[in-house]
Amino acid sequence: MSQIFEHGSWVHPDAKFLGTAQVGFNSCVGHGPIHETPVIIGDGVCIGAFCIIEHDVIIEANVVVDHYCRIASGTRIGANTRILYGAQVFDDVVIGRNCIVAGDLVDRTIVEDEVTFQGNTAHLHADPTRDWDETEEPSPVIKYGSIVGIGALLIGGITIGPQSYVAAGEIVRCDVAMHKVVQAGKCTDLAAFRGIIKVRGDERNCG
Repeated sequence: MSQIFEHGSWVHPDAKFLGTAQVGFNSCVGHGPIHETPVIIGDGVCIGAFCIIEHDVIIEANVVVDHYCRIASGTRIGANTRILYGAQVFDDVVIGRNCIVAGDLVDRTIVEDEVTFQGNTAHLHADPTRDWDETEEPSPVIKYGSIVGIGALLIGGITIGPQSYVAAGEIVRCDVAMHKVVQAGKCTDLAAFRGIIKVRGDERNCG
């Protein structure tokens, strides 16, 4: 086993590495004032430069976290997932295996396996008078094999998929059922696109 900690990186003593790993230039692993549970980094993980990995994070094997990413406390990231440049993953997010995440995921968002996510998520903020840190509203759930395009925004405790497609720039405030395409403000059956628009994964895993 070997770990490579590049110049300027900082790793909290409680962080646990389960095999080979690389922490890039000026990145911080185990950041934050609370260290009740350690950061756990799986085998073959690569963390880029200028990243912040907070306490109580579990990153499974062969995950890549690109430069300038933040992984906030309580987050779980499944094996073989890639967090792309500059993505922000907030508190208690769950990301499955074999995902691609290139946008911001608000607290408690759930992303199942085989998802490509390039948009953003947001809470509904139905009561803006409440204290920010005490408000825990429902968060989006992006189910197996779904695609969320660049700049799309998912708002509130909605569910996308499984194996659905939200086009770039769409704003979605309601559930999107299995095998649907949201494009130009309309929700259409995926089959109507005859393979022009594709989703990910195996239909047998959509239960």
